[in-house]
Amino acid sequence: MTPEEIERGVERLRPWFHQIDLGPGIRTKTASASGEPVDHPLSTWEYIRHCLPEDLSGKSVIDIGCNGGFYSVEAKRRNAARVLGVDAQRYQVRQAQFVGRALGLGIEFRRMSVYDLTPSTVGQFDVTLALGLVYHLKHLVLALENLFKITRELLILETAVLMSEGFLGEPTFPGSKLNMVLHPMAYIDNPPDSKEAVFNWFLPSPKAMEALLRNVGFDDVSIFSVHGDRAVLVCRKRDVIPDSRMLSELAGRVTLEDAAPACGVESGMVLHARVENTGRARWLASGEPGTGRGAVRLGAHLLKDGDVVAWEYGQAALSTDLLPGESELLEVRLWAPSEPGKYTVELDLLVEHLTWFEDLGSHTVTHEFEAVPFAPAIPWYRVEGVLAGLRSVGLPAPLPGIPPSELF
Repeated sequence: MTPEEIERGVERLRPWFHQIDLGPGIRTKTASASGEPVDHPLSTWEYIRHCLPEDLSGKSVIDIGCNGGFYSVEAKRRNAARVLGVDAQRYQVRQAQFVGRALGLGIEFRRMSVYDLTPSTVGQFDVTLALGLVYHLKHLVLALENLFKITRELLILETAVLMSEGFLGEPTFPGSKLNMVLHPMAYIDNPPDSKEAVFNWFLPSPKAMEALLRNVGFDDVSIFSVHGDRAVLVCRKRDVIPDSRMLSELAGRVTLEDAAPACGVESGMVLHARVENTGRARWLASGEPGTGRGAVRLGAHLLKDGDVVAWEYGQAALSTDLLPGESELLEVRLWAPSEPGKYTVELDLLVEHLTWFEDLGSHTVTHEFEAVPFAPAIPWYRVEGVLAGLRSVGLPAPLPGIPPSELF
C-alpha cells in the first residue's frame, strides 16, 4: 500500500483506540478516543514486553480482544510463526485487518467471541495474550477456562483491578471447615447512560485474579506487576494436556458391550464395557505414587428397586494412560448377591480420591440382571442309578459320552 492509501485508510477507520506506527510519519491516531493517553497502549506494552520472550521464532500467539492489533503486530515483530488476533467487535477487526495489510506482516484477524474459543475452533497456541479483557467478561470463569484450553505454555493477562485487597481481612467461607480464603471482587453497576453499559462486569483484586487463574488449571501463576489500578499476571502450564487431577477437563463415555441377564446367587459374573476419554485431560492409570490419587477407574454400584445395595460394588483399572479420544475395553468382575431377585448394576467412571464422573456431567450406564437360586445338586451315584435303569429297558442316556461324575 502507498503512504497515501494508508493515510486514507486510517482516516476512514477513525476513531482508533490503539496508536500503531504504520510507517514514516503515519500513526493510526493523534488524539484520545475516550480519555486514554494518545499513545495508548504504549505504557501497557512497557510491562507486557518484559513478560513476552524476545524471540518467538517457531511459536504461535493468539491476541484475544486484539482491538486495532497493536500487540499482534509486536508479537509478529518478535518473529512469531503464527499470530491470530480475535475481537468480538466488528469495527476493531476491520481496523486490525487494515493494519495487517498496511504492514504486510502476515497476521490473521477474525471476529470471534472469547466464548467461541476452543481447541476445535482455533487450535492451541504457545502464547496467549489477554490484555484489557477481564472486566469485559460477563461469564468470567467460562472465559478463563477457554483461555486455559487453548494455551499450550504461557498466558499473559493484563487487567484493571480492585485496589482494596485487605479490606475484608481475608476471611474464610462462612461455615466451612476447609479454610477457604475469600478474595475481594467487585461487580460493576453501570449507570444507564454509561458509554459501555453492557461491556463491563467484574473487577477482581490481584489476589482474586491469581486464584481464579490457578483454579481453572494453570500450574504456575504469578502477579508480575501492579501499577496504579492495573495488574499483569503471568501463567504457565506444566503440560500441554493436563492429567485427570484437573477435574474441569474430565469427560467420559461408558458403553456396555456384553453382560449376562442372569446368574446364580453368590456366583461370579463378568461385564465387558468400553470406556472412552471424551474430555481434554489425560486419564492416569496409576495416579499419584502411594495413594493412587487421580487414577481413573471404572466403578460399579449395585441397586435394587432404585435403592443402593452396595455403592463400592466393584472396579476395573486401566491398563495404561488414556489420551483424549482414546478408549479401552475393560472387564469388570463382580460377585452376585446372596438374595435372589432382580438387580441393577450401574457403571460410572471415577477419579480415585476425587470424584465420580457423573458428578462432572458424564452419563452412567446400567445393566439389569436377575440373581437366581441354584437347584440342589443330585449325588452322582443317584444319577448313575437312573442311567443304569434307562439302559436296562433299552433307552439311551440323556447325555451320552459324559460320565455322571462330571455332571455335578
